[in-house]
Amino acid sequence: MRVSIFSRYIAKSLLTFFAGVVGVLTFVIFMNHFIRVLKIAMTYGTGFGWIISSLLNILPDVFCLSAPMSFQIAVLLTLTNMSEQGELIALRAAGFSFKEIVRPMLVCAIILSGLLFVMSNWLTPRSYKKFVNKREEAYSKITKVTLEPKTFIDLGDWDLYLENLDKDTNTAQMIHLVNKRDEKSLSTKVNASSGKIILTDTAIGLQLQDGQMQRVDKKDPAAIIAANFDSYTMSLSLTQARTRRLRVGEMTTTKLLRRLRKDPLTVQQANEFRTAISMRNVLAFSPLILLFVSCPIGFSLGKRTNKGWGMLLSVVIIFSFYLLMTLGLSLGKKYTWISYPGPWLPIFVGVIAGYYLWKKRLNV
Repeated sequence: MRVSIFSRYIAKSLLTFFAGVVGVLTFVIFMNHFIRVLKIAMTYGTGFGWIISSLLNILPDVFCLSAPMSFQIAVLLTLTNMSEQGELIALRAAGFSFKEIVRPMLVCAIILSGLLFVMSNWLTPRSYKKFVNKREEAYSKITKVTLEPKTFIDLGDWDLYLENLDKDTNTAQMIHLVNKRDEKSLSTKVNASSGKIILTDTAIGLQLQDGQMQRVDKKDPAAIIAANFDSYTMSLSLTQARTRRLRVGEMTTTKLLRRLRKDPLTVQQANEFRTAISMRNVLAFSPLILLFVSCPIGFSLGKRTNKGWGMLLSVVIIFSFYLLMTLGLSLGKKYTWISYPGPWLPIFVGVIAGYYLWKKRLNV
């Protein structure tokens, strides 16, 4: 019974710190993405629904980044808080072993690692792919068009100029259109004395009256092909076709493994795929190794140690972990033989460091 009550107490304390820290870190990382999404929305005139959908698709990736760091900080804050209150000494005096004290934290670490394993390998890549598709959808649209007289209006392939515009009837006078994407040797121009402009979200329609279409040879301006018209209707698309290569971060681990087996890849591409797979799993299992390293440090803290030391030690451990992972990624992308084990460098070092710290702690 006492173990059950004690385990709930430790788990509650740990989860309280974890919720607070993960909220702060997620917000900080999320704000950087929020600013970028908002900038795209303002530039390309996307709607509020696009913004919300994009931000929701970013959240899984942000959580996978912030959760391991938050858990490590929460572990040391929990232990330093218990040490500061004299609870660790009291528990040891009451006969609780280090194994019993660590057990509820280990259960939380296993649950978090399982969640991160599923998210990093499958859920996050799918969400990130949806976000990139949303972003490409915004990029494919021309910046929000505002019809103004005496102004050159960018319509993608065309520039539009209106001398006068009645916004109530959408009727314009002296309309000039110039195609910017013509062949290098030719230039197309359309002029009309009047016409009606119909603007939608995806296209702009022009019903032109009394005008002329010209095709001019840029090398020989005297060579002109011209045709007059009484009435001419044309439509200009406000979307642009875009092609892109699927990024590694958009592919699930299953798809990466399938491509490694079946697709002809360059050495650089294969190394990138392997290191990406390893990095996802390193992040997934990082709560376990961070707990293994943090607990003996937390048990070594004296009663006079406050939470500030816990935060400082957490920063050192997290910095070391990600520094080693970055080093392992760089080596893995460069050398094929280490592409899989390279990103696991912080795990290997963590196991050795944790073993040494626990051995030293238990021999005291």
